[in-house]
Amino acid sequence: MSAPISAALDAARAALVAAVVDENERINLTGAKTLAAAIDVLAIDALPLATAWGAGAPPRRIVDLGTGNGLPGVVAALFWPDAETILVERREKKARAVERCLARAGLARVGVVACDGRELLARRPDLAGAVDLVTVRAVGDIGPTTREAAPWLARGGRIVHWKAGALDAAELAAGRETARALGLRASPDVEFTLPSGATRRLVIFIAS
Repeated sequence: MSAPISAALDAARAALVAAVVDENERINLTGAKTLAAAIDVLAIDALPLATAWGAGAPPRRIVDLGTGNGLPGVVAALFWPDAETILVERREKKARAVERCLARAGLARVGVVACDGRELLARRPDLAGAVDLVTVRAVGDIGPTTREAAPWLARGGRIVHWKAGALDAAELAAGRETARALGLRASPDVEFTLPSGATRRLVIFIAS
């Protein structure tokens, strides 16, 4: 990671997560009750995204499905600032709260679309087959969310699912079967541990 991007990540992590914690007093954006806890479970949790993407050309379009509080989509936008980043949140109140958090953090280049993911192509038909990276955290099981996001993927595009380290084997198997049926191939999972000791697994599928 380059020094400018690292500095930007650090600054945005502090500004955005602080805004999320403040906004959380009015609308539920995170279960974390303190700034330190929120940094752990929101911002630091998103940092392995660069490993999940791998080497090669950076993504040009990024969609964060069911963004909730703006992360990991905002971290993706900071890693790849030239990309168009779209945060999708079906609950209007949460979408507007995320917009306020983005404004407080000075993140003007990230957009929010208030709709269900299944309605995204009706709102943004230009995204069909044109998204390089889809991030999915705390939305639902791997299979259904993969099926929802697959029509957005460009050739070589990736879907990255955030899951607990102790991921249910049945969910993983069903998700992989769904991915295969959709013409996606599995990439090796990325596993990591947060400072709190919680373990995470990123499950990754790539469009052929």
